[in-house]
Amino acid sequence: MIKSVRAAAAAALAAPLLAAVFAAPANAGVKDVTLSAKVQGNDVEVIITNDSQRTIVCHWTAAEDRIFGESYRAFFQRVESDEVYRFPVTVADGSYSINWNCVTPLGGETWGSTWDTGRKTADPFLFTAPADTDDEGTGSGSLGSLGSTSGSFGSS
Repeated sequence: MIKSVRAAAAAALAAPLLAAVFAAPANAGVKDVTLSAKVQGNDVEVIITNDSQRTIVCHWTAAEDRIFGESYRAFFQRVESDEVYRFPVTVADGSYSINWNCVTPLGGETWGSTWDTGRKTADPFLFTAPADTDDEGTGSGSLGSLGSTSGSFGSS
């Protein structure tokens, strides 16, 4: 009798702990992974910020907004948790949109500007090159909409 009471008590106390340990992770917030870009003239730096708690794999494509226009891309870029990925590229004159997607390697959590991974969390990043610069030669360019009123990809 005492053994069965002890076993029942242990099971009752262990159940919440086991449920917490084996619970499915909460769906990541749309602001956990963001894409932005710095534009100066024809030089563009694509920036992916990973504020999620997991390593992610991302790809992005900057395509000119015309038929047979230029395009630039990067695939399978690994970004560790709490890190920033930066990719500099020099683009031809034109208007561009950057579409992007990031996923956790084992799936389940996704971010991006298309439905390719099953969830769209942002709008494409728009910019024009060459970007206008001020008298000191530094400018932010024409960045267009970043998918939110706060100006950061990943917001909705």
